Amino acid sequence: MSTVTLANLQEHPHEWHRRGMRHPAEIDALVYTRTNGNTPPEPAYGDFFRAA
Repeated sequence: MSTVTLANLQEHPHEWHRRGMRHPAEIDALVYTRTNGNTPPEPAYGDFFRAA
């Protein structure tokens, strides 16, 4: 039986989504997209949180 650690859980986007959040890699991709000329006037709630 393997031991589940916080570090192991943090590697999986699904674990973040289960808690209504985006995985850090998804946020990095969002920031990259938004800082390359596709910046909306204001950030939206959906940019940071997802429906569980």
